[in-house]
Amino acid sequence: MKNIQQPAAGRTFLKAAAASVLLLTGLSFTPVFATSENKHSLQPVYHLYNEGQYLGTVSDEQAMKNMIEEKRSQLQPQFAALELEVDESFNVVEEQVFERSLPNEQEILAAAVKEVEIQASAFALSVNGREVLQVKDQAAYEALIQQLKLAYATPEELAAWEERKQTNAPLPELEPGQANLIDLTITKNLSGAAKQANPAGVMEPDQAAKYLLTGERSYTVREGDEAEKLAYAFGMKTEELAALNPGINLAQLAPGTQLNASAAEPLVTVQVKKQQKQIALIPHKSLKEDDPKLIKGETKLKQQGKNGRKNVTSAVETVNGQEISREVVAEQATLKPIDHIVSTGTMPPPSVGTGTFAWPAEDGEITSKRGHRWGRLHNGIDIARSSGPAIKSADHGVVKAAGAAGTFGNRVVVDHQNGYETIYAHLSSIDVKAGDVVPQGTKLGNMGNTGRSTGVHLHFEVSLNGVTQDPLKYINK
Repeated sequence: MKNIQQPAAGRTFLKAAAASVLLLTGLSFTPVFATSENKHSLQPVYHLYNEGQYLGTVSDEQAMKNMIEEKRSQLQPQFAALELEVDESFNVVEEQVFERSLPNEQEILAAAVKEVEIQASAFALSVNGREVLQVKDQAAYEALIQQLKLAYATPEELAAWEERKQTNAPLPELEPGQANLIDLTITKNLSGAAKQANPAGVMEPDQAAKYLLTGERSYTVREGDEAEKLAYAFGMKTEELAALNPGINLAQLAPGTQLNASAAEPLVTVQVKKQQKQIALIPHKSLKEDDPKLIKGETKLKQQGKNGRKNVTSAVETVNGQEISREVVAEQATLKPIDHIVSTGTMPPPSVGTGTFAWPAEDGEITSKRGHRWGRLHNGIDIARSSGPAIKSADHGVVKAAGAAGTFGNRVVVDHQNGYETIYAHLSSIDVKAGDVVPQGTKLGNMGNTGRSTGVHLHFEVSLNGVTQDPLKYINK
């Protein structure tokens, strides 16, 4: 600190050893008496020191107290929850003198008070011997330690664990979803001590716990804050604070500005061991069974599978909430799984028709029957206005031909291997090829408008031993 005025020559001044409080904690004085036979004529003066450096001498004790109290009270509203006091490095040495003519006393006093720092009575927390943060008091420090524990254990788990440590009681039986806390260790050595601190750096217990566990710390700028003092309060240099806050002008801090006050890196680790009981699934098996009664390629659900349930007790270890190990110590099935069984057909698809024909379209209406039309014989029936496009084989058989065929457009011919053949014409697309075995109901293609056609429909023909038949003798809608 800057020396404001040096003490007069020949005087001896002592720094306070057993200080007597004049106004606030940290403001102390040591009386020094001049030798005199006429002690009644002695008058007090006050020598002011800050961080061991002499600031000047004043005679008006009350004025000094008033100015310091005004400085403290101006700052108090910003830190209403804290107890503010004069920095303990500020000392007052009282001396009894015969004459106390002190020129420029008011200027000296004002300059001295300006040098005085107002601090908060606080409790500092150290990690492995290094001070890392400050909280309000010892109660806040103890609340902080509890917050660290509660970050990874419920209040009930923590209370039961602490009681078991005292009574050596056995672990209680768990219900699914419950856990026993086996051990909780803060792996860094934490200690605390009462200490003055810059009020801007004093944290609430929950903020302090978050900072210790994540390294994340923020600060909301208050009126009168200065970057240099804030950096000091956060335990860093101004350059480091600037690096953490790119884009913020630290020379002109506006109240309400959010500052990042740390690099995100945990300062402590909390290692937790728990015994947990959870409900777990027992996956069902998926099985396939051959079924000679089903046509090859067909499947049928024989049994719907269901997962089972079991209670699983595990020993789990976490570090700062991250699981690092899990060991199953017990399992108990509570519901057996049911296998999922699908029957798969092995019977070769039938290629010989039954002689009974099914409707070859998805619903639809007959728009033209078999008979003479437009001067020639219409050998089949036309089906239109179907609810879906699929055209299906009317009976078991083998595809004899599939493809474009003149006025039929895209058509499929099915030989039913019993003297019957069927023709499906004007298709927009074909899904089968010659030689395919097509059981009754197999999709052959989609209804269309190819070839000589007056609109989207199916031309369907039935023949027996090469002679066309009236399809309506064989099919009914």
